[in-house]
Amino acid sequence: MTGVQAISWHELTIVGKSAHAGTTPMDLRADAGVAAARINLRLREMIASGRYGPGMRATMGAIVPTPGLVNIVPGRVVATVDLRNPDDALMRAAEADVIAYYDEVARLEGVQVSWRQTARTPCVPFDAGLQDRIAAAAEGRGLSLARIVSGAGHDAQEMARITRAAMVFVPGEHDGISHNPRELSTPAQCAHGVGVLFDVARRLCDEKDEVTR
Repeated sequence: MTGVQAISWHELTIVGKSAHAGTTPMDLRADAGVAAARINLRLREMIASGRYGPGMRATMGAIVPTPGLVNIVPGRVVATVDLRNPDDALMRAAEADVIAYYDEVARLEGVQVSWRQTARTPCVPFDAGLQDRIAAAAEGRGLSLARIVSGAGHDAQEMARITRAAMVFVPGEHDGISHNPRELSTPAQCAHGVGVLFDVARRLCDEKDEVTR
């Protein structure tokens, strides 16, 4: 694991006008649901454009309409935007573009869009020396390896601010799905990971002993 990518979370509050689905003409609506849908689709378009690099990810994970009834135009939507990128500069560009689009959507749909930052972390690189030790330990055990950036946040990114940090990931079944009930690494895969971690920890202890002698 080479590090953890930058993460930026927004919470959006979109306010339009609740109206009856049958009696309100389309051109008289201020539909908060449509505004949220526009932003969600814009996130996908941002990825497809390639302007923010191949590692860019964007997700609208929550869309909560009010009143949430089948025959009522939503007057209010609370939604979330999750942006992730392994490049800090490209992340800043993506953030600026999506924030500007909030204002554009407000104008197009006749709604109010307000947002607040709920989380923001920059890219955190892991210690190169520890990465090399992990690679050597894996190779010593005859295991294949790949140096990748973590897509999810971890405690290790916070520890990296005060000390050397790195991570050992193991393969997963079911196409490597994570943060899902189907996430599964076999006992053998986990044992390989523990073995690599043990080898690295033992080597670090040996090095400390050599320094203190």
